[in-house]
Amino acid sequence: MGGEGVFRGVSDSQAGDRGAGDRQAGGEGAGRAGPGESGEAAAGPVPVRPVSLVKRGPAVTGTVPRRDVAPALADGGEAPFEGCLARVIRVPVRIVTLLLVVPVRIVWDALAVCGRALRRTLWVPLARGAEWVWRKVLAPVLFALFAWPWLALWRYVLAPAGSGLVRLARATGAGIAWAARGVWAGLAWLGRTLVAAPLVLLYRYVLTPVGRGAAALARAVGAGLAWLGRTLVAAPLVLLYRYVLTPVGHGVAAVVLGLGLGLAWLWRYLVVAPLVLLYRYVLTPVGRGVAAVVLGFGAGLAWLWRYLVVAPCRFVHRWVLRPTGRGLAVVARETADAIGHAWRVAGYVSRAVFRFFGRVLRFLFADPAVWVWRHVVRPVGRGLRDGVWRPAAAAAREAGRTVRSAVASARASVRQARAEVRRALFGGPPASGPLPERRTLPGSGRVPWSAGSPHNSATAPGPSGTKRDDADFRTL
Repeated sequence: MGGEGVFRGVSDSQAGDRGAGDRQAGGEGAGRAGPGESGEAAAGPVPVRPVSLVKRGPAVTGTVPRRDVAPALADGGEAPFEGCLARVIRVPVRIVTLLLVVPVRIVWDALAVCGRALRRTLWVPLARGAEWVWRKVLAPVLFALFAWPWLALWRYVLAPAGSGLVRLARATGAGIAWAARGVWAGLAWLGRTLVAAPLVLLYRYVLTPVGRGAAALARAVGAGLAWLGRTLVAAPLVLLYRYVLTPVGHGVAAVVLGLGLGLAWLWRYLVVAPLVLLYRYVLTPVGRGVAAVVLGFGAGLAWLWRYLVVAPCRFVHRWVLRPTGRGLAVVARETADAIGHAWRVAGYVSRAVFRFFGRVLRFLFADPAVWVWRHVVRPVGRGLRDGVWRPAAAAAREAGRTVRSAVASARASVRQARAEVRRALFGGPPASGPLPERRTLPGSGRVPWSAGSPHNSATAPGPSGTKRDDADFRTL
């Protein structure tokens, strides 16, 4: 309890503005706290609010806070200090920018209103009308003139002709394949009988014994030649290397080694030693002197650069460029803030002006037009719709249904005629009634023939032991 009272007194004295109200709230909270809460309060100290030793700036007035003040105040920080230059140039710049921006904002809002009106009254209806004309008039006409002839040519001429040619090509290919298999079987038998069998006999009873005899002769000749090489060539060469070339080589190596030692002694005492003395007592002192001269000259140049170039540039940057840049930054910031503030104020002004003109135009034009539309045009239009347009549309729909049924009947007739022509050309079961509905048959569209047909699977095979497969007819 003592520690809690001390921390509470410190926080109250540091806060200052919270006063007795905070102490009273703390007392009530402590009175209402249960055993668990009192234990948590006794376990640790009460957090202390940080104290700021810098006075807060004046409260920011206006509906729109400044961009450089609002973030600091929102985060609970301190308001930045503003210099006298910003306060001096703020009001004149805002007045001038307001006078310049108000006409621009009014013109901008007028152009925006005109653009929205044009879009609502001209561009959107024009686009919808063009879409309707394209969908209802141009697209069907262009399809009928350019696409439908080619589609009909493909569907009713090229596709049936191509199907017939494909069937003919398949039948021809099957015959050619059967003939090719027979020819290949005959050629294979002739090759095995007239070529392969004689070659096997020649290899087995002629070439194999001859090759084995030649191999035995080659091994004997090779053994004789190897004995002659060892006796007449290898032995003399070994003796020549051991008793002639080895002693001569040792003597030459001793002479070369002695000559090398002599040349090394001459190089050490006639070349290396003078060069070492020259580097140690001539080049080293001269190089150190040159280095000292260069270092001194460089130090002088560095001193001159520091005090004749760097120091004036630093002075100009610190006392001329930096203050000028800060002033220009303040002017630019205040000008940007003034333009934004003036743009918002001009928006309020232009809104009031356009509301006034809008109410005047509504009173002069819109309300009379609405009255005329509501009490004159709409009743007349509804009468025309109920008395003229709907009966005409119903008659047009009935005529369209009649035309579509006639076209469907003509299409069914054409389809039946095509089926008859195809049946006459390629054969098939006779038609006993109307043409069946177009559908896809199972088994990849293969139509089996009737019983007893040479193409039926139940028919006995022919003399060659094979039978033709079912005919491949596609449905219409």
